[in-house]
Amino acid sequence: MQNFVPIAHTPLAAGTRLKPLARDTSAAPLPELVHLEDPATQVMTDFSVVRAVTTPPERSIDDALEHMKLSGVRLLLVTDERRRVIGLITARDIQGERPVRLVGEQRIAHDDVTVEMIMTPQSAIEVIDYEKVLHAKVGDVLATLHALERQHGLVAQIDPASGEQALRGVFSTTQISRQLGVPVSDEVPTAHSFAEIVQEIGTP
Repeated sequence: MQNFVPIAHTPLAAGTRLKPLARDTSAAPLPELVHLEDPATQVMTDFSVVRAVTTPPERSIDDALEHMKLSGVRLLLVTDERRRVIGLITARDIQGERPVRLVGEQRIAHDDVTVEMIMTPQSAIEVIDYEKVLHAKVGDVLATLHALERQHGLVAQIDPASGEQALRGVFSTTQISRQLGVPVSDEVPTAHSFAEIVQEIGTP
């Protein structure tokens, strides 16, 4: 059995912006079917080709959740007025215990809970190195998400000229599940060990 290992990941740098869309965004779509040993880039949503879905921090969480549904995503990048990434929020965050606890602790209405109140802040976000992604496999991506205990993994790229970090893309267990044809979303990271996940999916 192939031994897959987590891809190197580091903290998201303060002031990081999104990778600008390329002038030519006609790149081929992600393949419908992948295997664990296929290149990791085949399951990455590339922000240079697909516009990232974002939200301002002051937005209500109910509006943010509706925005996710309309956009077909389960994660929003939170950006400030200068388009810097200051956090992220997922559907699980909104539908979990955090908003309920906040309403009780601060004695506020649910409608008054904003994205900023429950988002994962920039300082707590880990990003995957894009250069390492280029040499990784789909199985390595799953190992990485398992290690991070996340359903999503952000990918950052360093500009060799400026040394600045930019968000290049995102991995999603929902997307990977669809392409593998196996429901791994609910198995990462809680249901089984990663070795059991790989054993269940198998390799071609």
